[in-house]
Amino acid sequence: MRKFVVSGAAATALLFIAGCASQSPPPPAPAPVEAPAAPVNNWTARLAALKSDLEASTKGTRVVIEQTVDNQLHVVIPNELSFDSNRANIKRNLAQVLDKVAEGLKNATAASVRVVGHTDNTGSEEGNDRLSVNRADSVRNHLVGRGVSTSVITTEGRGAREPLVDNATAAGRAQNRRVEIFVAEKS
Repeated sequence: MRKFVVSGAAATALLFIAGCASQSPPPPAPAPVEAPAAPVNNWTARLAALKSDLEASTKGTRVVIEQTVDNQLHVVIPNELSFDSNRANIKRNLAQVLDKVAEGLKNATAASVRVVGHTDNTGSEEGNDRLSVNRADSVRNHLVGRGVSTSVITTEGRGAREPLVDNATAAGRAQNRRVEIFVAEKS
């Protein structure tokens, strides 16, 4: 191992250089890099706008537009506008509400619309399944007739499997005869 001996003058020079180096202003810090902006969730903005449009177009009809936990809109039509027992035809009051829903959905080309039909528990399971699909199809056809694109709407029937209330009374059965409309981001 070699040892270096530094003379007094050299040591002073080194200390002077080291001192100057430590006293010089630090080099400028690099300019802060701006974090990239968080991506805008356009669907959330579109979903909020669509919710607002649907609420405005159905104002006064008692239709409720809810946002689900999985970021869909759920259109809840009041039971007095539902279907008659064993029928899939669109009643006059339901037609008026669906016309207003269609107004809000006409320009929702970035959305998918799912119409789900339901029945009460009168009749056979097979008959109720068929009737619930027919109810959903009736709503789809009505919306399409008012300008909503057929490419954004799907239908399904649930029969009497998902009642809102007990089917033991006429009022309960009336509430269970319904369609629900779900609006989500088109996948």
